[in-house]
Amino acid sequence: MSYVISSCAVLLFISALLIVYRTAKGPTALDRMVSVDMLTSIVIGGFALLAAATRRADLLPVFVAVSIIGFIGSTTLARFSAPLSGATRKALAQAAAERKTAKVQDSQVLETAAKEMMSRPENDLHMRQKYVDGFADRGERK
Repeated sequence: MSYVISSCAVLLFISALLIVYRTAKGPTALDRMVSVDMLTSIVIGGFALLAAATRRADLLPVFVAVSIIGFIGSTTLARFSAPLSGATRKALAQAAAERKTAKVQDSQVLETAAKEMMSRPENDLHMRQKYVDGFADRGERK
């Protein structure tokens, strides 16, 4: 049982780290709101894990309280957040398109570099192929 609880705790910790990264990186306030809502869910999962590990049933009110606070916080932020203006929406779309083209260009540069590297005679794979080809030319098998 302790292996299950330990692995669940590790998974909750890793997911919390990823959610904190998303909270810091989120381009809009709504993205950050969703990540904080997910972090609230992870905290509830941590309390549930604690309740399962210690076999304490008195943590149920904590689950309920944290759930209500998370729900009220999310709905309040969603209600009072301003919608994106047309200019902001266009700027975000343009930034996303630029990132996409940058990724395509980066992948093309990497592909070209890989082809160039493979064509170099000092490359290990190239040398192995020449070695195998040398045996094939003499009619020998390795």
